[in-house]
This record gives sequence, structure tokens and C-alpha cells, in this order.
Amino acid sequence: MPRKVLHSALAIALLGLAALLLGQVEAALLIAIAALYFVAQGADVHPAMGRVYALLAWIPPVTCALVLGALASLLVTNGPLTPLRIGFAICSGLGALASLAILLPPVADRLVRILFRDRGSSHTLRLTASIVFAILWVALPAWLTFRDQLAELLRDPARLVSASKLVGGLVGYVVLAFAAVGFLVRRDRRGSFERLGLTALRPADGLTVIAGVAALWVFNLGSEGLEQSAFPALWASDQAFTAALAGVMGPGLMLLLSLSSGLGEEITLRGALQPKLGIALTSLLFAALHVQYSWYGMLSILVFGLLLGVIRRRSSTTAAILVHGLYNLLAVAASKT
Repeated sequence: MPRKVLHSALAIALLGLAALLLGQVEAALLIAIAALYFVAQGADVHPAMGRVYALLAWIPPVTCALVLGALASLLVTNGPLTPLRIGFAICSGLGALASLAILLPPVADRLVRILFRDRGSSHTLRLTASIVFAILWVALPAWLTFRDQLAELLRDPARLVSASKLVGGLVGYVVLAFAAVGFLVRRDRRGSFERLGLTALRPADGLTVIAGVAALWVFNLGSEGLEQSAFPALWASDQAFTAALAGVMGPGLMLLLSLSSGLGEEITLRGALQPKLGIALTSLLFAALHVQYSWYGMLSILVFGLLLGVIRRRSSTTAAILVHGLYNLLAVAASKT
């Protein structure tokens, strides 16, 4: 069995390498994390694999520290030294040190208890804790760095969205979600689908999907109205980004974006992570993955995540996928008009 797990992890790693060679950086990163999950899940089930995982466990914390160090350097060298930039640079440096501290098992176990309220520990939980920590801590300096590059990126928005990137991201998220719940290691196909909340829709779920899309739409209208009146500059920035992306998307790409974001993000966040992390922290993580928007936009996305989290808990991930995908399709279509 350990050999089969290793072979599966190697196959996923090769898939990630292929994605990287094809220029699919996001897909390659997601698939590489999935390979780590296969080995971590295998080490939890088969102690003999613990040594193999020990050879790889340093990768997420060290990578996070390197990214935070690079962001700190960008913040102090690539722009005026404002108090905000200095503060975020210091925050990045402290985060890099904290990330390296996660290499120590007692620190990693403490982080597991904080994030998951779980006094037990495992290779899988430690890996998840280090990844959640990395995303949350990187989000703020990455957001400020992205704001510096936003005008340049909007000159050619087609670089941000393409069919190949959307398909690659979707594949990466799906592979990561199944690896995270122990597919082929702890669970078979049916068990993995149940753990991810990918269940058949019940008649009542149709009303849940309609109500969910309507709730997101009404909230967005109110949120945009408040942003436009109270923070017009932020509203203009968020609208410019959304309109730029919508402007380069035809109907096929719009459908693909809805599928990629709806299925990919929901199966990973609400499906795999929320049952362990809870609705609030999962929604915070969801917002942290959208640094392309203003701080106001990210707060709105946080509320979106809370609503989707409630749908996942009370219904299923399947329903959350449909709500997210349909809402995105309507939102992009509205931006084109």
C-alpha cells in the first residue's frame, strides 16, 4: 500500500511538472500541493512513510518564508517608503520568521490547535495549517504589491484570463481537493465524494440555489451602492478590474470562468477545508485569495464566503458550486452590458 501511495504521488508530481512546462503556473502549484497531501495522508496511515514525508515537509513553510521575504523587499524598494509600506514590510518579515518556526513540531501542533481546535495532530493537519497560515499572512503584503501593479496589468487584461489558465486552475483545484481528503489513501471514490459534500441535489436544493444566487445578487447591489457613495475611488478601481476582464471574455470563456471558479474554489474551500476549518476562517481564506480587489471588495467577498459556507453546511457543496458559478456568470454578463 505505501508503494501504491508513492506511485500516486509521483504521478501527480509529474502532472504538475507537465503543467509547469506548459506555462500553467497556478495549476502546477496546486498539483504540487496535492502531491504533498498524498504523501502526508500516506504517512498518517502508514507510519513507514513518515520518513518520506519528512523529506518534503519543509517545502511549504520555507516557500512561504521566501515569498514573504521577496514581498518585504519589493515593498521597501519598489515605491515610496510610506508608513503603510514599511508596516507591511515589517509584517512580511515577521511572517517569514513565523513560517520558519512552523518547521518545529511543537509550533506546528500549536498552530493546528489554534486553527482547527483539534488537540490531536497529524501530518495532514500540520500541512494544512502551514498552507492556511501562508495564504492568510501573504495576503496583505500581496494585496499592496498587486495594487502597485494594477494599472500595468489592466493594459492587457487578456494576460489574466484565458481558456488554458482557467482549465489548468480547475484541474489543479479538483486534484488538490481529492488529495486533501485522502482519495485512494483513506477513502475510496464514494467516500471522497461524500466527504467533499458532492452529493446529488434534492428537490429542496433547487430553492436553495435560487435563493442563494438572489441573496448574493442583492447583497452585491447594496455593497456596490455603498462603495460608490462612500468610497468612489475604490469603487472605480474594482469596477475597472471587473470590466476589463469581462471585456476580453466571450460567451465560452464566461461559461468556463463560472465553471472554474464555482467548481474549483468550492470543492477545495467549502468541500475539503470548511468541515475542518469552519465557516468563518474558510471565508477569510476565500477573501485572502482575491487580492486583486480593493480592501472593500475583499470584505464583500468575505461576506460572499460566509453565505456560501452556510449553503455548504445546510445543503451541500454541490449546491454551493451552482450558486457560486451561476452568480459569477450573471455578474460577468452584467459587466459586459
